[in-house]
Amino acid sequence: MSHLTRFIPQRIRGKHSDPKAWRHMDSAALKGLLKRVITYAVFLIIIFFVVKLVPKIWADVEAGDPKLVALAVPFEILSIAGYVLLFWAVYGAAARMLSQGSDTPARPLSLKESMQLTTSRLALGDTLPGGGATGFAVQFWALARAGFNAAQISRTTTAFLILSNTVMTVMIMLLGVAIGAGLVSGDLHPAITWIPAAIAAAVVIAILLFARKGKTFVPPDEDTQEKLTGRFAKTRTLIREVGDRLPPGAYDAVRTIRRPAAITGMLANPGFDFVAFYLGIASVTEPIALPVMLMAYFIGQVGSLVPLPGGIGGVQGLAIAVLVAGGMDVHSATAGVLVWTGVALGTQIVWGMWQYWFLRKSIKRWQADDDAAEAGGGTGPASGGGAAPAASA
Repeated sequence: MSHLTRFIPQRIRGKHSDPKAWRHMDSAALKGLLKRVITYAVFLIIIFFVVKLVPKIWADVEAGDPKLVALAVPFEILSIAGYVLLFWAVYGAAARMLSQGSDTPARPLSLKESMQLTTSRLALGDTLPGGGATGFAVQFWALARAGFNAAQISRTTTAFLILSNTVMTVMIMLLGVAIGAGLVSGDLHPAITWIPAAIAAAVVIAILLFARKGKTFVPPDEDTQEKLTGRFAKTRTLIREVGDRLPPGAYDAVRTIRRPAAITGMLANPGFDFVAFYLGIASVTEPIALPVMLMAYFIGQVGSLVPLPGGIGGVQGLAIAVLVAGGMDVHSATAGVLVWTGVALGTQIVWGMWQYWFLRKSIKRWQADDDAAEAGGGTGPASGGGAAPAASA
């Protein structure tokens, strides 16, 4: 059976090939075929550029300064430490906030447990298919084992995602305006300055409005909601779910940002990672204007939102594009970004895989504590005794 005819519904597929059979393909089959064609085309384009650029890229990497690459490693470690600190601050705040509008997790996570969970998620997201989505699936599993219910996981994770991307969003807004208006050095096309700045500003305003709404917002019961059907049903369902989950998460994020640990983690994670990014590029070529380097890094981080292993492809592609637009050679920009990517992924994978085994031990200990609490007549986190009403936070 040919690759084309297998997309044709069985009811219209005969023994003889019909050269016009594609006209009878249903929409799902056409979408599947179109995705394959686009995927093959993208891969062919990537292979073409790789074949053309690999010799120059490899020459730049070989001629690079290994001392600067080695210096980038401790900054990546500090960046991950900032990410861990932010995670601990968010989930710790969710466990301790008792005022209206926030949930109370069943078991507050210690800083050590936060490190185990966060680094494991990063490592598994870097290595397994599905990328960040796979890492978050592991995180949700571990949090459920810790006694968090689905509503608490959804709400607190929303707050964490908002805070972990706040610096990126604000910096894109500020840098876009500063570079576009000529207030700082650097020459970039308005499509790379004003447009991203406008989008980032809209995101900031939307989050603040959601946070204001989240103070008194009560998410509707999913069981009572009518299932959407018809045209664009999946898209409309997704928009409705986002509208239900963002307000309380945004409200928790605005309150959590007041914690010193949260602010420190928010700044340390992208700040030290940018230093490693700068050193990776400086190891193979002369860096361009600092504002452009910053813009390339933060726009590149938008690519991490794409569900790819380690964000590979999205992050690097966007960062390289901005660097080239800022005047850097394609092969030099690619070599520098790949050096930084190697340092970042290597650090995350080694640290995360090591911590994953400790996370498994922690989960077993949580389960043993819950079993002992139940056997003693108490109410452990796993049995729902730690869950608090939505009004208490």
